[in-house]
Amino acid sequence: MEQEAIIVAFRKHTLLPLDDCLYALEATIPQLTRYSLHRCLERHGISRLPEMEGTKPRRQKFDRYPIGYFHLDLAEVRTGEGKLYLFVAIDHTCWSQGTDHRLTKPNHPWTNGQVERRNRAIKEATVKRYHYDSHHPLKAPLDDFVAAYNFAKRLKSLARLTAYEFICKCWQNEPNRFTLNPTHQMQGLYTPR
Repeated sequence: MEQEAIIVAFRKHTLLPLDDCLYALEATIPQLTRYSLHRCLERHGISRLPEMEGTKPRRQKFDRYPIGYFHLDLAEVRTGEGKLYLFVAIDHTCWSQGTDHRLTKPNHPWTNGQVERRNRAIKEATVKRYHYDSHHPLKAPLDDFVAAYNFAKRLKSLARLTAYEFICKCWQNEPNRFTLNPTHQMQGLYTPR
């Protein structure tokens, strides 16, 4: 019963999805399985997360691209000074590396809403949760979000691997696609931001 109370309190406090709850609680409750966690949450009527405002977009499978492709977008950040825009300057970098820079209009069938969903998640974790007077205080929470996403969040589309684990696995299978060893690129204790 004590373990159930821990699970229920954790779910109600964090509102994390089932798999994220499982990974977070595994250390505290080692015998916990995905099935037993789901049954516990069902017994207490909290197996489904509350609906967020707005309608859910229709889900579609993302196209499978080989590692190395990525999508970028412009992000808008509202601060105390008014609207400020973050722009990604990538043209020069792509040109110097001999990489294709393809432009796509937003909200079209071939983008599948991937960029919009990612930007929404970043905004919900940062600018919609806290107020920032300028860009400077936003940098640390944004860096923390990206680090947590890349090194801790297990993704269903990557067979429950983190993005970093997936990249390392791809590097082991196809090292010729990489210019650097990704296992040497992880931030450590003394890595400056």
